[in-house]
Amino acid sequence: MTSSWIVSAILLIGIAAHAYPTVGDKVTWSGTVNNATGSSEITITKEIVAFDKDSKKWKVKTDTKIGKETSSETVELAELFTPDRYKDIIKNCEEKGGVIEKITTHPGKYKTCKMTTVSSNGVVIEKWWGDIPFGVVSRNTKDQAGVAQSESPIQSLVTDL
Repeated sequence: MTSSWIVSAILLIGIAAHAYPTVGDKVTWSGTVNNATGSSEITITKEIVAFDKDSKKWKVKTDTKIGKETSSETVELAELFTPDRYKDIIKNCEEKGGVIEKITTHPGKYKTCKMTTVSSNGVVIEKWWGDIPFGVVSRNTKDQAGVAQSESPIQSLVTDL
């Protein structure tokens, strides 16, 4: 009886340890951005740095580097991407115009929902939504002529801190 309780407790702790969002979750995407003057390397890192229990808001820091230019911003958000949101996206993916795709990036393989949107100026944005903090496994942007403007798949993922 005692050993089965210990095994159950360990399994539950393992499941809870992989839950997100949680302070310390950190995702980095990197790729290239193309424009009229050429292409530049881009790296975007998002990290959950705090949770205010009173206001129920998350603090998320975003560091961006495009070529040699860098910027950093910290914002407070009432909601973040959750496993339940992922399940809803996968469940309704095709109904909402998406396509279920399995993709492989540097940290691993993901079952995703690829959603494509077109902005008012004709820019095509493709996002692959997966079961990770912040939700986006990869993102591509193409101009009106279909020329890639940016590609930024996930490069690293840190959870369970």
